[in-house]
Amino acid sequence: MLNFRKILSSFAVAICAFTAAGQGIYLPLTDDFSSYTGIPDTALWVNYGCNVNTGYQFYPPSVGVVTMDILDSQGRIYEQANIYSFSADTLCSKSVRMDSLQEPTARKIELSDSVYLSFFIQPGGSMGNMWERIGSTPSVKDSVILQFYKSQQDTWNTVWSISGTDVETIYKQDSSYFIYVLLPLTDTSYFNSDFRFRFINYGSLDANPSYDYVTNKGQWNIDYIYLNVNRNWQDKYFRDISFVNPAVSLLKNYTSLPAKHYKPEYMKDSLQTVIVNLDSSALNSNYNFSIKDSEDNVLYSYNGGFENIYPYSKTHSFQTAQKHSNPALEFAFSPQPGKFSSYQITHVIQEGVGQDKLQSNDTVKFVQKFENYFAYDDATSESGFGIEPVNSSMLALGFDLLQTDTLYAVDIYFNAAFHDANMKPFVINIYNATQDSVARPDKLLYSTGKMQPGFDSLDKYIRYYTEQPVVLPAGRFFVALQALSSTYLNIGLDQNNDARGNMFEKRANQWLDIFHRGAPMIRPYFGYSTIGIENLPAQTENITCMPNPAKDEIYITGLQDNTPVYIYSITGRLLIKTAGNRVNVASLANGVYLVKVKGKTLKLIIAR
Repeated sequence: MLNFRKILSSFAVAICAFTAAGQGIYLPLTDDFSSYTGIPDTALWVNYGCNVNTGYQFYPPSVGVVTMDILDSQGRIYEQANIYSFSADTLCSKSVRMDSLQEPTARKIELSDSVYLSFFIQPGGSMGNMWERIGSTPSVKDSVILQFYKSQQDTWNTVWSISGTDVETIYKQDSSYFIYVLLPLTDTSYFNSDFRFRFINYGSLDANPSYDYVTNKGQWNIDYIYLNVNRNWQDKYFRDISFVNPAVSLLKNYTSLPAKHYKPEYMKDSLQTVIVNLDSSALNSNYNFSIKDSEDNVLYSYNGGFENIYPYSKTHSFQTAQKHSNPALEFAFSPQPGKFSSYQITHVIQEGVGQDKLQSNDTVKFVQKFENYFAYDDATSESGFGIEPVNSSMLALGFDLLQTDTLYAVDIYFNAAFHDANMKPFVINIYNATQDSVARPDKLLYSTGKMQPGFDSLDKYIRYYTEQPVVLPAGRFFVALQALSSTYLNIGLDQNNDARGNMFEKRANQWLDIFHRGAPMIRPYFGYSTIGIENLPAQTENITCMPNPAKDEIYITGLQDNTPVYIYSITGRLLIKTAGNRVNVASLANGVYLVKVKGKTLKLIIAR
């Protein structure tokens, strides 16, 4: 039998070796993963499956972490995954020039230069109530190792490791959410032009009775990696004031919604910002934020002035001054209905005397969108929500329309399960709401045919179109997903936003509250007016569709045999491309379609 663990480990070594050639990185090497998301910086790292994000973190040293888990670079569980232990993600540095320094003058690095590597690490799963935690806690079988590379011997040496633990255990030790690791480089054989270091994550699957239960787990968050000279064993403080959490939506519930369904009452009254001082003494800082439109016009600005912030190492708390930690929001958007618009919210924290170690973690941004969809989620899935594989069980997510509108599609992210076990048929149901104090799904308004889940890549939505436009009246409606197989249907769950009160689960013909914190990654799309469709002519000049309504075939008058004919759904999806005056439409479901021919657009109705 093939040993996948050895194969993957060898492959990771090959990747590191292949990309090591070149000038290399001169000290210092610093990355706190605060200024970008996605693939780790290719100027510093060779990545195999790791993901830079602001979602899995739990009060990190600075905003943004690199997460290691059991998903590959495409967001799928590794093929070699098993219930014992397997090598998963690898984060490897590019070649580091440990043979010489460039600043202040070029010279050789000596042992007396006191070179140290430091970083922070945190197991996934956060802490608190089980139904409010973020991510997955590593099991006792899981681990992360750190290895240094000796180029002369072409060997990797393990210099540090950690076994599966949880944040509560770490926090009980010194009231910190991360473990700080500081390692000296005392072996001079590392002092060459091709020094590298790498983190390897070893994960395991739970011994569940079915693969459809198994999704991403064994997560570790790494932050603030720093390699440099002139350090010592007490070097654990950084003159750095940083944001801890990312910027978020200014709306109370939604992260995005169409402009015509927005009202000023949806705005938050104040903001929650988390700011930390990583130094050993109090510092003075200034906080401000601004809101700009898409043309870079400043619509609103706030200046919280200067405030002292005391070191986390001594207080074990973040900035408490209200003007910085809880600023009032005295602003409301004015998006123009019918048009897409976006606004950039920028938060900045600056150390008073300008000696901040890192400026990259001093700014966080959020883009507030008003387009043609509703969203509670931020497009990242820290976990999944499983819809029960029993008769009539459903997950329903509620949204509010301020006026009549037309639903034409739903975006869904189905998070990966082992061996794609959850890629089984489902149905999308649309309900109106009861008139109770807690509105729940009531009357079924529309139901799609059988649909098949799809998976593209990590956090990439798949769009599912309705067969015909669904006209919904003003008020609350629900998008409900129903599994049609005997296995769970797993939906991506954003655990950093909370849609509780808007989501329900149907069990035994009863709609029940869901107490689990999170926002299912389900986004309904609107905007195609039935009035506009009905105003389209069934014939233009001498071009006519016959019969109309049609069943299996249409005849288009006034065409040559080789004239191109295109038939679209009302959402603009091309369904048929052909040529000639006779078109087979037997494959089309009942509904309204658009026929485009010779620069003309005709309305076609299929009715059987």
